Amino acid sequence: MVIKFLIYFLFLISVCVNSYTGILYDKDNLIITDIDVEIYKRLYKNSYGADINNTNILKDLILIKKVIKDLNNNNPEFMNKIDNEISRQYGSESLEDTNLKEFLRFAKIRDEFIINYFQNKLEVSEIINLFNSLENLNLPISDNNCLIINEVVDLKNNEEFAENLFLNLKNNSSEFTLMINKKKYKVCIDEVVFKSIENLVIKYIQNQTNDEFKKFVYGKTSD
Repeated sequence: MVIKFLIYFLFLISVCVNSYTGILYDKDNLIITDIDVEIYKRLYKNSYGADINNTNILKDLILIKKVIKDLNNNNPEFMNKIDNEISRQYGSESLEDTNLKEFLRFAKIRDEFIINYFQNKLEVSEIINLFNSLENLNLPISDNNCLIINEVVDLKNNEEFAENLFLNLKNNSSEFTLMINKKKYKVCIDEVVFKSIENLVIKYIQNQTNDEFKKFVYGKTSD
């Protein structure tokens, strides 16, 4: 539904401003217009909930277009894989608009670095340290399958919970349990709370992979 709205929105932008399009960048067969900047601004806001200025937008667009051009020329199998994932997740119509397609492609390429780190490098000690760095991690616990909450406890320094969460993330499961005073409890985590914890881990992995991703990106745009 969100993607369909974005496609409609992008169509309206193109119609409304097409008559006075201005070229902002024209070099090495790469053209970026003020329409591209406006569309990227909206996509960025919708995806990340933050604003971005035109200078940084132009820098992003140049990087994105150069990286995608390089991958299309030198690794088309990888780009086909990315496009198939986008089509499955967002629908084939998400590939019909060039700006939206390139935005989603670049996001998926970034995700590949996060996925690789998560699957092959992430250690439980990192989750423990991540939780230790929080101000608190107050979560409800229950001894009757969360029908009644016994109490809310701060689990930021509870290594057993960190290890349990790590295994749940790795196994794509949701059995959050721990022992307190030799009694087994279930940690009652709803979808909203789980998403916030998951986003915390993703942000951590993003930070851990920033240098590797920047090296990859600038390696594709160094010519």
